[in-house]
Amino acid sequence: MAFNIPPTNMPGKPEPFTLHVPEKELSAFYELLKLSKIGPATWWNQHTDGRFGVSREWLSQAKETWLTAFDWRQHEDRINKFPNFKMTVDDAETGKIDVHFLALFSSNKDAVPIVFLHGFPSSFLELVPMMELLSEKYTPETLPYHVIVPSLPDYGLSGSPSENVEMTLDRAAGIMHQLMMGLGFSDGYVAQGGDLGSMLARIMSVKYNECKAFHLNMLTLNTGEKPPSEDLSVQEAHEMKRTETWAQTGLAFVLEHGTRPATAGLAISSNPLALLAWIGEKLLEWPDQREPLSLNTILAMVSLYWFTDTFPRGLYHAQVIQTMLKGETLPISKEKPLGYSMFPRDVALLPKAWAHQLYPNLVFFKAHEVGGHFARLEQPKLFLQDIEEFAQQVRESFTHV
Repeated sequence: MAFNIPPTNMPGKPEPFTLHVPEKELSAFYELLKLSKIGPATWWNQHTDGRFGVSREWLSQAKETWLTAFDWRQHEDRINKFPNFKMTVDDAETGKIDVHFLALFSSNKDAVPIVFLHGFPSSFLELVPMMELLSEKYTPETLPYHVIVPSLPDYGLSGSPSENVEMTLDRAAGIMHQLMMGLGFSDGYVAQGGDLGSMLARIMSVKYNECKAFHLNMLTLNTGEKPPSEDLSVQEAHEMKRTETWAQTGLAFVLEHGTRPATAGLAISSNPLALLAWIGEKLLEWPDQREPLSLNTILAMVSLYWFTDTFPRGLYHAQVIQTMLKGETLPISKEKPLGYSMFPRDVALLPKAWAHQLYPNLVFFKAHEVGGHFARLEQPKLFLQDIEEFAQQVRESFTHV
């Protein structure tokens, strides 16, 4: 398999991994899905515009497709076309944890290591389209980067530290950093993130010298931070108004996750249809509605959550709400090179003028005309163009270490 040879100087020992859900688990999933009840018609669930969440009609049709037409094995094959690994990371706070990651390793001695950190309710699947583009464009000899796409701690195919240790943003960021150190990238790496991944990348930019630069496709004002005085364009003002409306109508789930993670985790993971309704709502609402995600993609994302028991484990993303309620802010470096790709239909934005005033270290900014919260999945070509341009700008940080 191409791109599967890690750097020779790495202290860690990644083991090749192949994803295969046992047939017994697949059969149990289909039986449980078949028996899962769809609730009665109500005034709210007859609306199909999303203002009250997923409609009964959509959930019924999605269930039928999941049962009769969806092929999980096809998605496994797509995932397994890339080098998959698991590596044990020994973190000082959480102890040993098995971390899963996809990789495109380069044999170019000057390759820039980049770790791509997914968000919620997402997974490494969000970055697969970008990896497909890279594997088509480059060979292992010409690839300018080492591309590392992990399952975040407590997500997907990565493990949990312990039932007795709470996962936090700081701990998750530390584990991702230790992964990069274990892979031999102690001379420096770039952290890229969206949603939850953007929070981890921000933390890594402050806590770890080896994180030389960071790129985000989600950036917002900090709690209590006043908008800069620069006027917004008509389009920017429109998008900011839209995100304000979403903050007033679409954030209830985070409060539930953050304040009652035990109840939410147990209830929503009780059967596949409950999980599909809860996560499907976000996968329907948060992308750019002009180019929505396909049902096949949504079912693949939710299936991975189901087969890996991700949902009840991966609720530490709601810690950011607790941080905001306390009036605290997430750290972010204002010295290291920062890149920001703004996709207009994301649920939270930072307009160009504000970004430049708040972050003097902003060396790359690109405002796109299409794309939403899952931009890396929705618009992989545009996203990859941004990453390549940003990587070229910050490459100097790696040539003088």
